[in-house]
Amino acid sequence: MKNTKKTILPVFLLLFLVTLFLLSGETMALTSCIANFTVVGGVCVPLSTYVGLSDKSVGDILTAVMQWLLYIVGTIAVIAFVISGIQYLTAAGSEDQIEIAKRNMKWSVVGITVVLSGLIIINFVDAIFRGVVQK
Repeated sequence: MKNTKKTILPVFLLLFLVTLFLLSGETMALTSCIANFTVVGGVCVPLSTYVGLSDKSVGDILTAVMQWLLYIVGTIAVIAFVISGIQYLTAAGSEDQIEIAKRNMKWSVVGITVVLSGLIIINFVDAIFRGVVQK
């Protein structure tokens, strides 16, 4: 028990000091920059018109990338479902081909379900962080 107390105290002290340092840094933020620069979070950064950078935050960019990837995977899952339907129609009574088509349909439906739930979760979490969710 004594060993735990000896290790917990320095960890909490370190966390307290880091928090204190970060909070004090916000109060000493920059208020002005040189020409063609702007203050963002207390840091002097070049304007996006001069460097070609996006004005979006990292969270916005990550959300857009995740949604884009989920749309791509969803489209592939729907195409796989259509191909499975074609396999089922062209099986011509072959039990092996019918089973393969059914298995492919089942997994493409699972893929569509995962993609749709992923989109719902990403949009919900994004709305929570933006403070848009209504009770």
